[in-house]
Amino acid sequence: MPRMSEILIERVVPGGDGLGRVDGEVCLVPYGLPGDRLAIAPPERRGGVLRAVAGEVVEASPARTAAACPVFGTCGGCTWLHFAYPAQAEAKRAIVADCFRRIARRDVEVGWIEDPALRQGYRTRATFRASRGRAGFLAARTHEVVDIAGCPLCHPRLNDAFEKLRASGLEGEFEITVNPEGAETLVWVREGEAAVRAIFPQANSPRDGIVRHSFLFDGAPIVCGAFAQSSLLLNRILVQTVQSAIGTGESLLDLYCGNGNFSLRLATGRTVRGIDHNRAAIAAAAAMGSGAYESGDESAFVRAIGSAAWGTILLDPPREGAKAIMPALAGSRTERIVYVSCDPATLARDARVLFDAGWALAALVAVDMFPQTAHIECVATFERGAPR
Repeated sequence: MPRMSEILIERVVPGGDGLGRVDGEVCLVPYGLPGDRLAIAPPERRGGVLRAVAGEVVEASPARTAAACPVFGTCGGCTWLHFAYPAQAEAKRAIVADCFRRIARRDVEVGWIEDPALRQGYRTRATFRASRGRAGFLAARTHEVVDIAGCPLCHPRLNDAFEKLRASGLEGEFEITVNPEGAETLVWVREGEAAVRAIFPQANSPRDGIVRHSFLFDGAPIVCGAFAQSSLLLNRILVQTVQSAIGTGESLLDLYCGNGNFSLRLATGRTVRGIDHNRAAIAAAAAMGSGAYESGDESAFVRAIGSAAWGTILLDPPREGAKAIMPALAGSRTERIVYVSCDPATLARDARVLFDAGWALAALVAVDMFPQTAHIECVATFERGAPR
């Protein structure tokens, strides 16, 4: 058995690991929390960084709590179910501030918005796997399926749908989206949709040749196989935050708009144009009859940015950020840019382009869309001139 040593966890880092030091060198430990003193096996160097696996908790962090899940620590579905609030919220705010300090070279104040009633049971969309008699989520950092009976983060309707999936004996990967206030259950699969449709009538695949199933939630179309937030319930506080940041300008350009989640409700009384690469989501948004929605890639985004002096430009890019369009945004004629991000590091990288072009950060808020996980959603508002 390898000789164990001890490490004191100082803080958590993007991705959720705890950071401590071994002989003065940074070492990352999965599931380590600030204030934990952990026994660890000899660290290994991977990707230029020391990493270690925790053994016994020698001294527990004040923020450590019992995880209400029998497979926590094995299942990769969440990593912070043992991290109590409000310390979890403080850690997320600190991660965002640290990303801006290191990457954007700015000290920032990070606001916080959450719904404490939805720290569990909030997920209305999840991707499940089933293989060789096991059904659930993948184990952390592997492709092995962890067999689960249900998930404490999933809404009861999503857990019910998962139970039907596991009882069916079907194998593969299944993205399931449920309406938490209705009867609809959408299932997206890569293949074998006919067998899936026998269990879930509202199933689609990329090649099935039929119209995508969908349902309306809070006035926006939720389309099978197209992006939607993992929680339609928590999406309400995100939409409210974004719309407040957009303000009352006469025109809005919505980039990476998807199904029009943020802008569909704003088309009355102002010009709204939305562009996204996902044609199914765009078709559903356009069919609502509010605003002008069209499919296009980043080159179309750049053309649209330069086509008018927009009141506000809104963007909600994928995790990789919006690097390709940042020069165009920095030189745009708009007075306000609202950037929604699920990755503080790429947000900070892109924000630096705006800072270098003279833009100022008017507001930055973290919205707790993914409680009990290390994922962080941010809404950043940039304006010309001095910060407020």
